[in-house]
Amino acid sequence: MAERKLKAWVAAGLIDAAAADRIRAWEAQHSRPVALWAVVGLAALSIGLGIISLVAANWAAIPGETRLALHAALMVGLAAALWALLAQGGDTARRWAEVGIFVFAALGLGFIGHLGQVYQTSSPTWMAIGLWLALFAPLLLGGGQGWLSAALLAGGCIALPWMRFGDPALGFSGGQAGPGVIRGAIECALPVALTPLSALMLGGSARGGFWLRLGQIGFAYAIAAVSLFVIASGFGDWGHGHWAGDPQGNVDTALVAVAGVLGLAGLALWQSDRTVQGAAGAAVFAMLALAMLAADRLSGHGLAMGLLFMVLWAGLAGAALHARARWAFQMAVAVVALRLIILAFEEAGGLLASGVGLILGGVLVLGVAWGALRISRRFAPARGIA
Repeated sequence: MAERKLKAWVAAGLIDAAAADRIRAWEAQHSRPVALWAVVGLAALSIGLGIISLVAANWAAIPGETRLALHAALMVGLAAALWALLAQGGDTARRWAEVGIFVFAALGLGFIGHLGQVYQTSSPTWMAIGLWLALFAPLLLGGGQGWLSAALLAGGCIALPWMRFGDPALGFSGGQAGPGVIRGAIECALPVALTPLSALMLGGSARGGFWLRLGQIGFAYAIAAVSLFVIASGFGDWGHGHWAGDPQGNVDTALVAVAGVLGLAGLALWQSDRTVQGAAGAAVFAMLALAMLAADRLSGHGLAMGLLFMVLWAGLAGAALHARARWAFQMAVAVVALRLIILAFEEAGGLLASGVGLILGGVLVLGVAWGALRISRRFAPARGIA
């Protein structure tokens, strides 16, 4: 904590000198040697890069079976170290165990790819990721402590369905949208279930940081995916059988199914978390589902999609305000303001080619930025104390 902050609080009468001294003593006792850890991290990075460089330079000269044996031995040694760390308990052991679990799972993913390289398998990449999730997701779910494990697990859950969806045998084939599109779209929507799962596990778990980050990633994935879909819908009409490659309307059915998955995720979140934040999150999922249905029906109309995007994010701002999430509210207001500016420039057309148009555009940008700043300052929830 900055010394000037303490002095300012003492001068303002918020705390007395004795309280300031106690805060200094506590901070000194619990401070982390950031500079030392940075040096250790740089040293570890240098050693790791050196090892990778040596292995890469002699990769072809090492027999495949020998490489696999060394890879497996490294994983076994790391697994033994993890077992010993988790048995110790304590905050320091848990932090190191989090790093070890992340590295162990990453080595496992590399080992699967290594097997494919040595034995020249022709299986698609999504199969390797699916096998990795089947083997290592229990470890990440059962032992993950923080954001490293959460990000790795969520990344695998998101990458798997999208890679399956990109397989011509399962999704689009020859520009035609077959029934596999429906299944693929549902699979791509399933990672949003991480959020209600997080709410269900968060209350009774000692690994709150892991479950919180996992739920946040699922929540952000849902918002980002629907927002990008609304933006893309302004450039093409692919719903309700209008697309030549989809005479049976499979894409339209897939979009309705995705909206249903979002609605079910919101219902599950509301059932798992009856707090204000849970209700706000459930409302966000409902808004995302409605936005999917609206974008399906209005796709191809740029102005309508721009307005729908702003309405969606205005709803997200309202949900953040209800949940008292200051940063989320400010971000939503900023996104709405940015989309309004972009929409105005899109609709202005040739007006921007003249000097007067450029002046008006600049005034518009300043006006929207000023309005967004005023809204954020007036309505944003009070800043929390970290």
